[in-house]
Amino acid sequence: MIAKNNIFNIRANGAKWIGQTGTNKGFAEFDTQEHAIRAWLVLMRTYRRKHGLTTIRGIINRFAPPSENNTEKYVRYCCTVTLKGSTEPITNKATYYVLGQAMARMETGNRRTSVR
Repeated sequence: MIAKNNIFNIRANGAKWIGQTGTNKGFAEFDTQEHAIRAWLVLMRTYRRKHGLTTIRGIINRFAPPSENNTEKYVRYCCTVTLKGSTEPITNKATYYVLGQAMARMETGNRRTSVR
């Protein structure tokens, strides 16, 4: 289930994201996809700085845990799209951009979803 404009399926966590208009079954709803993208960027910065997660495997294991997702399939897809190994550190914004596109596509099930 994708909540309104939440192309990453970001869970509502108690704090209100900029542009968040509400929640739906535990997921944040946003007024625009751009605000969902901003929330994802903030999450990625938090994953990197607070949790030390800099690899696709680390990021996806936290974002889409095996208890709720086919995490291995998710990791493989993101590695294929980014041309990175699952344990290779992400060191540049361009790779995060491509990773964001891959994650939005996995979450929406729509291979046409584009992160602008």
